[in-house]
Amino acid sequence: MRIDLRKRIFLNFVLVIALFGILGAILGAVLLNRTTLDEAQRRVSLDLRSAWSELQSELDRLSLFVEVLVTGKRVDEAFSSPFSAQTRVSLEAVRRQCGFDFLGLTDEKGKVILRALEPHNTGDYLSNDPLIGKALKGKTTSGFAVYGPQRLRSEGGELEERAFMVFEPTPKAKARAKSSEPSGMVLVGAAPVQDDHGNVRGTLYAGVLLNRNHALVDKIRSVVFEDQKYEGKDLGTVTIFQWDTRIATNVMLANGNRAIGTRVSEEVYNKVLENRSPWYDRAFVVHDWYVSAYDPLFDTENKVIGILYVGVLAKQYDDMKWGLWKLYGAMSLGVMLFALAAGLLFARRLTTSLSRLRDAAKRITAGNLDLVVEPPTADDEVRDLTAAFNTMASSLKDRDERLRTANAALEEANRTLKGLNDSYLDMLGFVSHELKNALGVIYTSARALDVGLVGPMSEPQLALVQNISKNIGSAVAMTRNYLDLARIEKGELTVHAKEMDVVGDVIEPLLDELKQVIAERKVTVEKRFPSTIPINGDPSLLKIAFKNLLDNGLKYGRTGGRIGIDFSREGDEFRFKIWNEGQGQPPERLPRLFEKFVHFGSQADGSRGTGLGLFITRDIVQKHGGKIWAESHEGEWMRFVFTIKSQQSAGESIAQSAVNE
Repeated sequence: MRIDLRKRIFLNFVLVIALFGILGAILGAVLLNRTTLDEAQRRVSLDLRSAWSELQSELDRLSLFVEVLVTGKRVDEAFSSPFSAQTRVSLEAVRRQCGFDFLGLTDEKGKVILRALEPHNTGDYLSNDPLIGKALKGKTTSGFAVYGPQRLRSEGGELEERAFMVFEPTPKAKARAKSSEPSGMVLVGAAPVQDDHGNVRGTLYAGVLLNRNHALVDKIRSVVFEDQKYEGKDLGTVTIFQWDTRIATNVMLANGNRAIGTRVSEEVYNKVLENRSPWYDRAFVVHDWYVSAYDPLFDTENKVIGILYVGVLAKQYDDMKWGLWKLYGAMSLGVMLFALAAGLLFARRLTTSLSRLRDAAKRITAGNLDLVVEPPTADDEVRDLTAAFNTMASSLKDRDERLRTANAALEEANRTLKGLNDSYLDMLGFVSHELKNALGVIYTSARALDVGLVGPMSEPQLALVQNISKNIGSAVAMTRNYLDLARIEKGELTVHAKEMDVVGDVIEPLLDELKQVIAERKVTVEKRFPSTIPINGDPSLLKIAFKNLLDNGLKYGRTGGRIGIDFSREGDEFRFKIWNEGQGQPPERLPRLFEKFVHFGSQADGSRGTGLGLFITRDIVQKHGGKIWAESHEGEWMRFVFTIKSQQSAGESIAQSAVNE
């Protein structure tokens, strides 16, 4: 069935609009979901940091109070009369005034001589307590800790009863053999008590029990979320976990009680407690969805003892997303209706003018070459098409002649450009080679002066000669890079593969060669590779590649930091990683690091490189059939990773690389 052009144009408009509508809906869904998710995760991340700030404030308060108390008269009197009832009453008043759950004194050996809470237990030794131990060494400190039931009982009061937790049945929680937890998590601060001569004669410690400390988590929520509500519900919740069990929370159960004793899911358990990593995602908590953040909580010995959780009501962001969807849908519908009307008008106007051209084309095919088609009144593309149609025959010959002239000029320009490029490469190779020879002679002479072959020199002279040697060495390295560039540009940098040992033939000789620079930079070299790594490769080229990467780490790495060489095998590939601690690079710069004459920033001595080392290294790795890329965490580290085929498949890979060139 034949469909005329007008209908087909309109139907195509409909099809395109429908297609773009579907694509727009998909893209809109992705963008809206991503936008709301990013905003939610950004908000919960900031909230988590604010919660940590509040907890740190509590720790700082503990440190400040105990540090101030040890300088006061009450503590001095307590050491003089630890068993006095008046002393106990005085310290108990201090404990209540400062908001501590427990407070105690030890002598210089860590033996408890006084506790503020009844029954005022004494005589046990706390020198093995990490915080008390640091205080006995003269340092005020604070942190998180988990106290067992015996320690809680010794501290007195109702601490043991408050800490005891019975596990509540929790879906998706990791199975545990126990059904309850008798220990408790505490915030503890400890300070040394010194005599008039500065000698430590004991410690003062105080702490706050976190189990069932709902006032603390409510305070954190109030500070972080400013008591905001959404549709009558608290916008955010805060929870402190001891290991995987909620011990203080403002998450409420359906019966109105706090969710004490419930536990995290196995997924969060494995991520946060086992792998010591934060966890961010949506989570269903009791009866609402929350955008949640879980962060591991460490004691003073860097052991994971719990989790700090912050959650933001997800409905707020869901409603935001649906509101944007409605706005997007209304705008899209309006645009589609307008496009359909414009398409119908365009189809009608276009087909009228094209019909005249069709009739004229039929007359031209019949031999009427002198035909002139009357152009449309509208000054648009169809009018231009009509004019072009009328002049087509006369312009074909002229266009062909101009094309031949242009082709001849292009061929001449190509010949000239090739001659210039050959001259450039010859000059680059010649100048680099001659400059390298001249610098070599100067460097040898400077080294002869440096080692005293021509007689002793004064300290200023020796320093000048050493500076000359150092700068000539840099110039030689720069010249070597230009020589390698010339070889690459001419296609003369070829791989002469043979069986070799990367460790014995390349890495160890290079590290020995660079040991003076390593010592000057005070860099620690970490080696994670076997004693031998056999491959088929070109030792001289691989040495250039490894040296460029190691030089890069030494030049741009942190003074006194670490630099490392890691090795792993994945299938038929050997993978090498050369990394260093330092400023690193932002992600958007990483793909450009291997371009010619590209360098970012300055070296450790303030100079700038040629921007050729990584370009040459990439060419060498690719000629060995491998790949190279850069990874970085800006402000912390930089890592270059490259692969080389193992010995069994390297020969075939190198041969294929040569064919591709």
